[in-house]
Amino acid sequence: MARLLVLVDNEPGEGLRNSWGLSILVERGGRRILFDADTEPDVLEYNVKALGVDLGSVEYAVLSHPHSDHYGGFEYVGRVAKGLTVYVPRGSGRVASLLRRWGLRPVENRESRMIGEGVYLVGPLEGWYAGSIMEQALLVRGDRGYALLVGCSHPGVDRLAATAHELVGERLYMVIGGYHQPPRDVIDRLAEHTRLMCAIHCSGEAAREYIRREYPDAYCEARTGSVLEF
Repeated sequence: MARLLVLVDNEPGEGLRNSWGLSILVERGGRRILFDADTEPDVLEYNVKALGVDLGSVEYAVLSHPHSDHYGGFEYVGRVAKGLTVYVPRGSGRVASLLRRWGLRPVENRESRMIGEGVYLVGPLEGWYAGSIMEQALLVRGDRGYALLVGCSHPGVDRLAATAHELVGERLYMVIGGYHQPPRDVIDRLAEHTRLMCAIHCSGEAAREYIRREYPDAYCEARTGSVLEF
């Protein structure tokens, strides 16, 4: 069994703080992985303490892409998990320098690969947002199949899911994270690659409503503080 805990999302959870950003803690086989680190160090710190999470026990972290709503909270991570390895997509030189300044150890990733038992980096793939940007995703195996964690899906959430599907040779169980306000045809293609669609962060209400209406059995809801086991 694997477990996802949403540390920060745009949507608030009871007794927790939220901001425009994303951070998810992965637990699998007694190991912990941090995926992204929100925008604000103080928001991440507050929620981590409120949820009773020890980030010092995290084995390594993954940064999906070099935008501040995904790396800003690493300033706090550097204080409680000094020297932690953070896998960053190629082309993240400026942010990698910032991570080093915060006491972390960035490692550039250039291709899809296994980084642990049942754990893969997917990408990086090229996307566009005020220019070209490289983005990667995290793929984790649970008892029910694979969950793909995405940051903002600038290359297209359907492309990231298709790449993950091809990498492991099976349909995914879940895709969770920011879908970046995708058009309907992107969601339709995504549905071919996953059983559940958990559209949070930058996905937009229109995307969530389309999934609810057209793919009710695939609709998955989450927010700050949500726990998903698979």
